[in-house]
Amino acid sequence: MFPTTIPCLHLMLLCCVLVMGKPSPRSNPAPWDWQTGEQVDYAKYNKYEEEMKKMLEQPYFARVNNKTAVKRGEVAFLPCRVKEMNEGYTVSWMRLSDVTILSVGSLAFSSDQRYGVVHVSRPRIQADDWTLLINTTTTMDSGKYECSVNTMPKISHVVELVVEDPMDIIMQDSPYTDAQYPGPSAMAVISGPATHHVSSGSTIGLECRISHLSTPPTSLYWKKEGKVFTARDRPGISLESEKVPGVSTTRLFISHVTTDDSGQYSCCSDIATPDTVRLVVTRASPGSALTGHNSCSNISSTHGLPAL
Repeated sequence: MFPTTIPCLHLMLLCCVLVMGKPSPRSNPAPWDWQTGEQVDYAKYNKYEEEMKKMLEQPYFARVNNKTAVKRGEVAFLPCRVKEMNEGYTVSWMRLSDVTILSVGSLAFSSDQRYGVVHVSRPRIQADDWTLLINTTTTMDSGKYECSVNTMPKISHVVELVVEDPMDIIMQDSPYTDAQYPGPSAMAVISGPATHHVSSGSTIGLECRISHLSTPPTSLYWKKEGKVFTARDRPGISLESEKVPGVSTTRLFISHVTTDDSGQYSCCSDIATPDTVRLVVTRASPGSALTGHNSCSNISSTHGLPAL
């Protein structure tokens, strides 16, 4: 019986040593005062939380085709589908090549009547389709177009349009593609001298004709210094175009010219070789300087524009 009690005594001694060896707590410990620490800016965190909620509620783009290919003369449909389109947001279309606003909402902002926007609401999928239409496409319409929503920050979706010319496809299939072919037989001709000198504040008129046409041109437009020149570039610009078989005509009128209007102006078309003239605006006494297919005095009386 005695030997069995020895392990029990050892166990009791070990427990006493462990209890006595435990350090005692410090007397009067200092409590943690949370008010003396760094102050938390709860208003800032609330602001971040509100911004995160707004971002979650903002519209976003659904996946659609980002490349459209059509043949010259066909109608191009450029898709843009926006989900969670709530009130206060607006969809806009822009041509990236010249940063031109084509539409805001359902309203077309371009003077080119070929552009339009079709809005279709799709409540089942909580989405809205804002499709940009380009009628009677030309190869010049090829490029990138941006559909954007006025969120903060702005979100955008880019669609690339490729307008194929059937004649180019035929030429690519021809075994004589390496041969040097002459350009279009038709030529654009701007009436008057190669250089026009006008006074600042005058009104200048340029007339361009393309003759011997079996079919009218699809596009007939002006360029200034190699860039497309339209009525959106500055106030006081008037454009007149008549695209018919035989002789097609386009006229460009610029009122109250300044030295900024000086430069090279080209008459361009999809079926004719372009013609270019230079306009030089000098700081002199203003007068009417209208140039056309007749003399300056005849043009002034024809259009009924008085001398300035």
